Order: sequence, then C-alpha cells, then structure tokens
Amino acid sequence: MPSRAAPQVITVADGTIAVTGPRGFCIDPAATRDGDDGAFVLLVSCAALADRPDAPAPEVDALLTASVAVNPGPGGRPGDRNHFLRRFFSSEEGRAALARDGRADSVTVERMEERDGLFVLRARDHSTGLAEGLRNDYWRAIFDVNGRIVTASVVGFAAAPLGEAAALALLFDLATRIRAASAEFDPGD
Repeated sequence: MPSRAAPQVITVADGTIAVTGPRGFCIDPAATRDGDDGAFVLLVSCAALADRPDAPAPEVDALLTASVAVNPGPGGRPGDRNHFLRRFFSSEEGRAALARDGRADSVTVERMEERDGLFVLRARDHSTGLAEGLRNDYWRAIFDVNGRIVTASVVGFAAAPLGEAAALALLFDLATRIRAASAEFDPGD
C-alpha cells in the first residue's frame, strides 16, 4: 500500500500565511482547505499520516489546527485587542463561536490570558459531534500575522491526555513557527 504525502509546510490565505508545525507534525492535505471563506489546516503525526514507522513522530501525541480568517482583526494596540477578545469570549456570542454546535451553553471557557503576544484560552466544548478519541477540552491561541487573524489550537487524545505544560509548549511552538515561516510574506516589506 503506498504511503500518503506528509507535507511539513503549506502556504494559505493568498500566499500570506505559511503554516508549519512542531517537529513530527505534518499537514493533512485531505483535511486542509483554503478558500474565499478562510483557511483551515490540520496537523497530525507525520508517521501516522505517511503510514510509515520511519517517518518523524511528535514527542507529544496531539492534534493541531491552524485557522486563518479572511478579514483582518480588530486592529489597535495588542492590549486593546486582548481586552476585546477577553470580553468577546466571556459573552454568549463568543462562547457560541467556540462551540461545535453553535450554542453558548455548550462551552465553558476555563482560562484566558495574554502571553508572548498571543491571546490564549482554554475551553471545554460539551457539544455532540466530537471526533472519536479526542478530548473535549483544548487550548487555543489567537494572534495577528501579516494583517490576518490566525487561530492555533491543540487538542489532546482521550487515551493520552495532555498536561497543561505540554499543551502550552506545543501551542507556543506552533504559533512561533507560523509567525517565523510567514515573516517572508509580510506585506509591509
């Protein structure tokens, strides 16, 4: 049986954002989309995706995603954006935006903070429709890259729950790599 392609980087959002994951994570082309309504990139274990035991595997088992919005974010100073995001995700509208079923009462936002230029939140989504084997809690970072709002997420597996330190390390690594890989596309240059 032939192995599937396991690319390590993809350019989306009209060539303005490059998504690449931490060591051992590759892009799943079948689950990735890029169009007029934004971009979504799924990153999984390279070894699992390529179906080859000699392919790189991550040190920590998780599912990573990156989404890129079509429209630019709220703008302004980072502190103002973080204040806006904190208010938004504390509201019913914000919690509904986080829920798979679109219902605010399905989501509990457990933590929000600003760290290293990222707005970070931890949420738990009790909606139905969770893919088998995934946990219902996740970490998410929201940040600006080249005038686009990027959302990076880390989701653990039920069989191998992620600790907070491991989840945050993956999240910051993913965000750092997206920023660095996208720097060459900065329209301000």
